[in-house]
Amino acid sequence: MEAYAAVKFADACLHGSRGDAGIAECAFVASQVNGLPFFAYKVQLGHAGAEEVLPLGPLNAYERADLEKAEKQLATSIQKGISFIKKRAD
Repeated sequence: MEAYAAVKFADACLHGSRGDAGIAECAFVASQVNGLPFFAYKVQLGHAGAEEVLPLGPLNAYERADLEKAEKQLATSIQKGISFIKKRAD
């Protein structure tokens, strides 16, 4: 499944880079959602790569509750990733 997702994203990037309109895919990008430094959003792809981060849109009560539950786990995972990159850069 991961290989399919990678091919789908790469294909979308190629279409966006050649100027095709309306190309949007999910990507893990810098964020301000609930204080998390990164989050997965749909992004508009174009000549410059991820040109626009699209909003989440309205969330129902169930979705908001799930987001709040995931927040701690996401924060921990994000911090591990940041620490890993900082160690690699040293």
